[in-house]
Amino acid sequence: MSYSTMLKSAIKNADLSLAQICRRVNRFGFKLDPAILSKMQNGKHPPAKDELNIILAQVLGIDAGELRVAAIKQVLPKELIELIQRVS
Repeated sequence: MSYSTMLKSAIKNADLSLAQICRRVNRFGFKLDPAILSKMQNGKHPPAKDELNIILAQVLGIDAGELRVAAIKQVLPKELIELIQRVS
């Protein structure tokens, strides 16, 4: 599942507005704007950085590992992902 699809699904299932999610994230010391969160869930903005993905997962009640891996897969070149899989 892509990062944006996973994020969009988690947001829908959390039954929170984007503004509510951002306020909860901001309590952890991260500044997140609802417009950016909207763009991330629609695939129009790159995934959040790793630390923010951990907080987003906590706020949305999803597995942080899955969200982090989806973000990395979207950012890293396919060849590098294949290399990592081969040497692991």
